[in-house]
Amino acid sequence: MVETEEKSEKLEETKAKRRRVNSSDIVSDTQKYKRIQRCIAKPSYLLSLGPKSSRSEYLNRLPGLLRELLRKRYWNDASRVLSVLMRGTIKDPCPKMNRLKYEAHIQIVSHLETKKNKADEIGRIYDTWIGQIGKQHKEERLLVWFEQICHFIDHEMNSEAYSAAISLMQNRDFAMLPRANLFIGITFYKMWCSKFLKELQPEDVDDNESVSNVSESRSGSLVECSGRDESVCSMASEVSAIKDSETSVRNNKKVSHLSISDSETRMDTKVKVKSTPHFTTPPQLYATSEENEASLGDGVEFDPTVINILGDMDPWLLPLKPPSDPDCYRKIVDDSYFKEALKHMRQTLQSPRHVSLAALHPLVQLLLIGGHVDEAMKVVEEMCNKVHDIKPFRIKALMMEKFHRNSDMLAKCYEDILKIDPCCVTTLKKVIGMCIEDEYSRESLIEMIALHVEASFPEPEIWKELASCFSHFFENLDEDRLSVCLDGSEDKKNPQTYSVRYNPTPKMFTNTSWTLRAKCWLNRHFSPEMLETETKNSILTGDWEMMTYKAACASHIYGREFGYVTKVYGLLKSSSNNREFFKFLREHRVNGNNIYNFE
Repeated sequence: MVETEEKSEKLEETKAKRRRVNSSDIVSDTQKYKRIQRCIAKPSYLLSLGPKSSRSEYLNRLPGLLRELLRKRYWNDASRVLSVLMRGTIKDPCPKMNRLKYEAHIQIVSHLETKKNKADEIGRIYDTWIGQIGKQHKEERLLVWFEQICHFIDHEMNSEAYSAAISLMQNRDFAMLPRANLFIGITFYKMWCSKFLKELQPEDVDDNESVSNVSESRSGSLVECSGRDESVCSMASEVSAIKDSETSVRNNKKVSHLSISDSETRMDTKVKVKSTPHFTTPPQLYATSEENEASLGDGVEFDPTVINILGDMDPWLLPLKPPSDPDCYRKIVDDSYFKEALKHMRQTLQSPRHVSLAALHPLVQLLLIGGHVDEAMKVVEEMCNKVHDIKPFRIKALMMEKFHRNSDMLAKCYEDILKIDPCCVTTLKKVIGMCIEDEYSRESLIEMIALHVEASFPEPEIWKELASCFSHFFENLDEDRLSVCLDGSEDKKNPQTYSVRYNPTPKMFTNTSWTLRAKCWLNRHFSPEMLETETKNSILTGDWEMMTYKAACASHIYGREFGYVTKVYGLLKSSSNNREFFKFLREHRVNGNNIYNFE
């Protein structure tokens, strides 16, 4: 009995120790092999394995890894990472994530060698992208649609671009969006430029350069409009758009974005000015010719004088050159693309400020080519009053130089540009030119130069002009005379007196703003570290122009015994190759005035 009880107890213990094994825990060698093959063939399969926390961690790391691979141009590796990211975020509606994925896909397709037509393939990528955007993200959907149209136009897929534009116009979801008219107008504008490429192509531009890139429409509008809504564009697209906007409008020419046509140029052509009661500041500027006028309908007249003026416009404002042949001009102005672009651009002016500002430049180009000079000037003037941005003031200045050169109004426009962008050295040089021709006062000029010196590190000629301004002010001051009696007597018949002359400091230099400027410039332009660096550079290069003109300015501001002045004066005096610079500095040092004494 005892033995049987012991056996029964052992049997119960063994039963208790037994574990229940599930069928899922038994994995055959064949199943393991299939799983390994699947991981190799489809790396995204790994995302479904392991805990959910690891999966989310991998997904969070993939976008940064993809950006790094794209930056280093590792296209094959980026393609593999993108496939994993696509699989893991297939249901992610985030516009930023979709933009990252599909923009990366477009970059990879455009750089990898393939037998397929890249333009068609990228067009299909845009179709997929648009389909993935939900209806709640209307702005993003509109933007991607517009980018697809620009892709079609850039690759001369005109029929596809036209079909996409018509579909965009017929889509009711976009009817109330402020950017809809802007994108539609730019679309027709680019299609019009592409259609009349030969007629609008400047003679000095190579044949392989396309005038379809002439407008800053695509890139500029993306930056100015979409960049204001974080849900519309990613930072990567904004950066690429900025680069395009600075170069597209120039037809690949090396023209500075700050460039404004030469102020010394004078128009010998006589232009008649019509006026209307609706616009008085500045006056109406319809330029007409009494000879060879041909009516073109819709209020447009062919005027050879205006055509010549437009052909000589600054390439930043108007890179398009309208044809001088009346029949050819009539053909491009009466084109349906031109009329549609002009209509939608005009409607864009009723949109919010940042949208209407993006439409200003292409609208002015269309109005000028169409002969609506009055309307173009009126639109620019209204935009100057509406927004605090440098673009409308630059356009206004360029148009005034050609059509209505009033020195006071033009100088005011230059001042507005410099107050918004004090670093614009081209505009400052124009102001200096007007001052040389007695069209601008020295008092105003020195204020504009001071703004430029505060915001930048000026060129030598700017320092030279500033020194000349200081010298001019002190030379033209009324001298005060102080009479003193030698013996203290007041004998009127035989006075023994002598007089002392002295020049007071001009009132403009006694205000707080100039005192603060002088203190700031001590550290910014005349510090011991700056002096040491400039001295080393001048000794190596042998160019003492910058230091000479800066020392001349310092002699008027801080006095002839100022450290920067004495150092440069001694270096120039000991050098036999810089006699002209030495004479220039000696003259200003002798006539120097210690306006501010901060010792």
